[in-house]
Amino acid sequence: MRVKIFRFLFLVPAILVAFASHSGAAEVSDKAMQDEIRALKRMVLELQKRVRELEEGRAKSRMTVSPTTETGEPGERKEIPVRPSRRKIKAEVKPPAEAREPSVAKAGAKPPAPLEIGGHQVRVGIAGAIQLDAIHDFNAVGLTPGESLVREFVTAEIPVGGPAADNTNRTGFSPNQSYLSGWAETDTPWGPFKVYADVNLFGSSTGTEFQIYKAYGEWGWLKAGLDYTLWLNQTAIPDTLDFEGPNAAPEVRFTQASLKIPLRPGSKTQDLFFTVGVEDAQGDMTLPGGVGNITSVDQFPAVVGKVSYEPEWAHMELGGLYRRLKAEGTGYNQSIDGWGVTFSGSIDTWKNDNFIWGLEYGEALGAYMQDTAGLGLDAAPTSPTDSTMKAISAFGAWAAYQHWWSKSFRSTATYGFVRLDSDFDEFPNTSAQGTYKQTQYASMNLIWSPWPPFDVGLEYMFGHRTITDRTAVYGSTTGQNHRVQFTMRWNFDWER
Repeated sequence: MRVKIFRFLFLVPAILVAFASHSGAAEVSDKAMQDEIRALKRMVLELQKRVRELEEGRAKSRMTVSPTTETGEPGERKEIPVRPSRRKIKAEVKPPAEAREPSVAKAGAKPPAPLEIGGHQVRVGIAGAIQLDAIHDFNAVGLTPGESLVREFVTAEIPVGGPAADNTNRTGFSPNQSYLSGWAETDTPWGPFKVYADVNLFGSSTGTEFQIYKAYGEWGWLKAGLDYTLWLNQTAIPDTLDFEGPNAAPEVRFTQASLKIPLRPGSKTQDLFFTVGVEDAQGDMTLPGGVGNITSVDQFPAVVGKVSYEPEWAHMELGGLYRRLKAEGTGYNQSIDGWGVTFSGSIDTWKNDNFIWGLEYGEALGAYMQDTAGLGLDAAPTSPTDSTMKAISAFGAWAAYQHWWSKSFRSTATYGFVRLDSDFDEFPNTSAQGTYKQTQYASMNLIWSPWPPFDVGLEYMFGHRTITDRTAVYGSTTGQNHRVQFTMRWNFDWER
């Protein structure tokens, strides 16, 4: 604008001078008139040169302005690790701080608007993964000879002797970890209301079978539906390629209802909470034989309470559990108290690494531990001659460390240990492979994410199982297995 005004102020006098000179041509000589015209031409040329110089200077000044200032686009981008994918539907792996890519809005771009349903704005989203696992067992997993390859690494199913232990060097493929989840959320006068559900193909561990894995709703502090047990700290699940994970982790699912209360309501930072809830954890007992038609009856749901500390760098939980189990039949009525304590957490360590741990101890916890669920190890008869039910003591521990080798390579090393009290009548609980006493689990993986939606990984697993001496199989009380799993996974998500 300034250049145009400058040009106008100088050209107008020049034109007026030229006009005045031309109108007085009759009074001057031709030579004088020609001299004036030449002078005017030189003046015009000088003015044009000056204007060009001013325009070039202004253009250079525009070029020196940062593109970030002009467009909102960032200048240099830091090389950062890609965001890890969601692991197995169980729990989302916490991404490193640097893995959260900057959000860059282009000029005129707007985020997708929420849906309008019944006069309310509803935010929705879907997420999922298409996954294929190639699995090779060097020894056997699965207690039934000739049965298909078990697609989860369950240390409780490692045979210790006989024909089942002779199954070696088996290879199989599994799409079972593929999943699809969806959620919808809207605001209410009493807080946001959200519903969530996901499905996968792990309805069977030896085949491909559809199942509803989770389905629950949240309304402010309230939560109700089907999810992992309230006793589990879901941030303390290691990033393993195998779906089962460590043997001790309580990755079991129950129908539940809970209330999560902040313990610092007046504080700007909410990082301390108390959660209390109930869940339908049915009794998993070995019942006496030959006494009558005895069945397991739950007197009331299991009660769980826990305190959680959740700063940005960690998530730690201290929890307690109480349950009341009952076995009754013709002329028989026995009640059993179950209880447990747990301490678990996840802590950020060096750079993007993190450490995970979990400890648990109590009685009648067989239905809660990943490895022992479904084996009737909450309680059992005291002895072959005494049908009084006895709660079985249990101890479990697991730990894992995740290390980032580079922005796209990560590894997780995991160890798990479970041991049960074996001072009870073991024979009603036994199968062709003895009565559970102790298992150990270990795994190590390397996962490459060449671009955020895609993972390629290789994992080695080792399991060791010990049964009681009185239920030895072909003279053996221990069994072990080595497994290698290769995984390819494509992750996707969308929301508005």
